[in-house]
Amino acid sequence: MLDVSPLTPEARRVVQAAAAVYLRQAGAHFVGLIVLGSALKGGLIPGSSDLDLKLYLADALFTDEAQLPLALCMAIQRDLSQVDPTPFRYIQCHAVPSTPPPDHVGPVPGTYQLVAGRLPVPEATRDQLRQAADTSLATLTPVPAFVTDGLLEHGGGRLSATVRLLCTKVWPTLYHVLTLQQQDVFAVWRLPKDRALALVPRDTPLGSAIQAFSIAVHAYYPAEASVEQALAVIEHGIAVLRAAVNWYGETYTTAEAAAQREDDPR
Repeated sequence: MLDVSPLTPEARRVVQAAAAVYLRQAGAHFVGLIVLGSALKGGLIPGSSDLDLKLYLADALFTDEAQLPLALCMAIQRDLSQVDPTPFRYIQCHAVPSTPPPDHVGPVPGTYQLVAGRLPVPEATRDQLRQAADTSLATLTPVPAFVTDGLLEHGGGRLSATVRLLCTKVWPTLYHVLTLQQQDVFAVWRLPKDRALALVPRDTPLGSAIQAFSIAVHAYYPAEASVEQALAVIEHGIAVLRAAVNWYGETYTTAEAAAQREDDPR
């Protein structure tokens, strides 16, 4: 029995169809399936937002390289190709063994919906989310190589792909910053994008950058027809990453700030 009732109306049909494929193809190896992101929280950006699924399967199904058998993946793809993901850009699914690696971070409480089966892993803790945010921001590259490399290419949707990939870098960066700024970490991750960006003051470099980025994204999608609009998304997206790197550096790299952080009761 599939439970899609808590999802946004536009997500229910797509999730139900995709879930049926995973259940049928995985068979006895199926453990659980959860939905995350805008399909549950709202804040869908048509043509940009993906449908984010996580599929838990029996450990025995994975190869020694921690991959699923190619034949199974091909069979799933044949079935998924019959599912129209609209208004989502595409269906994204990560397969995870029911006994994941030690460093695996489970879903954030209140940010996912169990569609079928059971959740075989513990939910994420506040400390895990803060550690993940710290690691992400400490290693963040303001101008990713895929952006500069992608801008040298043309045709076959290459510019659109570069914009899309940058979006998947910018939005999580916003949540990582808020994870370190806000008291209630779980509440941050439950927010849709528009409410999350509202937490950053507009008169700060990050606040003005993320506001401009959001406006550019909504102007570009869903048509994706203008090169200038695509470049505007990239320009403002890079500004967000730079502002996040600068904020992290100013806040957490000095000895005094590091000591303060260690004493932070959160």
